[in-house]
Formats: sequence, C-alpha cells, structure tokens
Amino acid sequence: MAKQPQRPSVQQEVAQRITRLMQKNPSPGRMTIEVENIIAGLREQGDEEQVRGWLEEMRDGFAEAAEQAAEAIDEVEVTKKAERRMAENAAACMAAIRDAFGRALAEPALA
Repeated sequence: MAKQPQRPSVQQEVAQRITRLMQKNPSPGRMTIEVENIIAGLREQGDEEQVRGWLEEMRDGFAEAAEQAAEAIDEVEVTKKAERRMAENAAACMAAIRDAFGRALAEPALA
C-alpha cells in the first residue's frame, strides 16, 4: 500500500506562502498586510501555546532572513541600480515580515 505524502508543517506552509508572495516583488507594506492575514489564520488553527510557538519560530526564521537580505545588498554592485533596488526591497520586506511576527507575539492572545 502506498504511503500518503506527509502534510507540510504549519511553519512550512507559511514559509511557502510567503515565498510565493515575495516572487511578486511586493512592497513592504503589502507584505505586512499579507503576514497579518496569515497570522490571523494561524490563530484559528491552534491553541495559544501552539500559535505562540509557530509565531516565535517564524519571527526567528525571518529575523535571520532579514539579516541575510540586508547583507546581500552590499554584494550588488552600485552600478546595477535595478538589481540594487530589488535587493533593498527584498530586505525591507523581510524586515516587515519579521516585525509583523514580532508584533503578533506582543499582542495578547485572542480567545
């Protein structure tokens, strides 16, 4: 009997969704809105402790991604203005994502 493929974890699903959104080169404000919507959905999927764990993991992961994206800006040659703008936007989006998860952790749980 064939094994059913294992469903991705909540964190993997969120990361995949954010990756798809980032491919559209959104603004940091748009990413904040999208992540706030994702967070609202997460709050409906688990109990307070689970949700807090998910949010902490996502915040920490995107904090690292924001740091890497900021460092990547310096690797783009100054003469390549379009590439540099894209790198700067990606870094700003990663920071917005990190901050949205951080704010969600600071909010009281909605029960």
